[in-house]
Amino acid sequence: MASIKRIDHVAIAVRDADQATQQYVNLLNAVHIRTEILREKAGPVKVAYLQIGDNVLSLVQSMEADGFINQHISKHGEGLHHLGLEVDNLSEFVQQVEGKGFKIPLRDEFTNRTEVVLRPRDAAGVVLQILEWKGGSDATIEDRIERIRKLQNQPAEP
Repeated sequence: MASIKRIDHVAIAVRDADQATQQYVNLLNAVHIRTEILREKAGPVKVAYLQIGDNVLSLVQSMEADGFINQHISKHGEGLHHLGLEVDNLSEFVQQVEGKGFKIPLRDEFTNRTEVVLRPRDAAGVVLQILEWKGGSDATIEDRIERIRKLQNQPAEP
């Protein structure tokens, strides 16, 4: 049986990732790890990765006017977008969830991870991104930060 290992990150929808990064650095003494453009199936986004204690926070900005983050902001305003949960076996997790009748609207694979997204209606209004890191889990926050610094978040080859 697959199990959730930990909260991998908390993602916050923002209009301006650079401005929001400065707000979190000033407000919480967050440490800026890096900012990059990701090419997700749902559309390109700019993501700023921050460290707060032993946790990773992602500030996510749409790169398209009608992008999924901007759609979220139009409905709900800036704020929590999704919770990233690391699982020990994504294939098993998907089998379990689908076996219970839940739908998985998005599946994506990158060179460094595979992931699925669960609908907010199935999780008390929260989008859940369930992911499995290729090459295994990181043991410490320092390992996680190093992975983010080296991130080559490219779509996997078909």
